[in-house]
Amino acid sequence: MKDISNFGVLLFLFMYIYALLGMEMFANQIRLTFDGEIIENIPDFVKSEHIMIAPRYNFDNIFNSLVVVFCAILGEDWNNSMYGFITPGFVDKYLVIFYFLSLLILGNIMLLSLFTAILL
Repeated sequence: MKDISNFGVLLFLFMYIYALLGMEMFANQIRLTFDGEIIENIPDFVKSEHIMIAPRYNFDNIFNSLVVVFCAILGEDWNNSMYGFITPGFVDKYLVIFYFLSLLILGNIMLLSLFTAILL
C-alpha cells in the first residue's frame, strides 16, 4: 500500500503539471458557436444573438483540465479531444499534437507501466 500511495502522489503531480500546462496554452481557445438558434437549456438572461459555449473537453478550469488529462492517460477518446483543439485554428496544430502525444507517451506508457510493475 505504501508503494501505491507513492505512485498515486507521482501520478497526481504529473496530471496536475500537464493540466496547468494545458490551461496555460489552451484556455478559452475552443468554443461552440450557436448563431440565432434557440437553445432550450440556457436561461433567458444568458440568451443573446451570439452564444459561445465551451464543450466538455476544455482547459478552462482545473477540474476540466484534470479530466482531459486523465482521459488522455487512460487512452479514452484522446484523439477527439486533440482534434477539437486543432480544428478551430486558434492554436498552432503542431503544439497541440506535441502536447497530446507527449502526454500519451509519458502518461500512458511510462506511468501505467510503472503502476503495473508496482502491482507485480
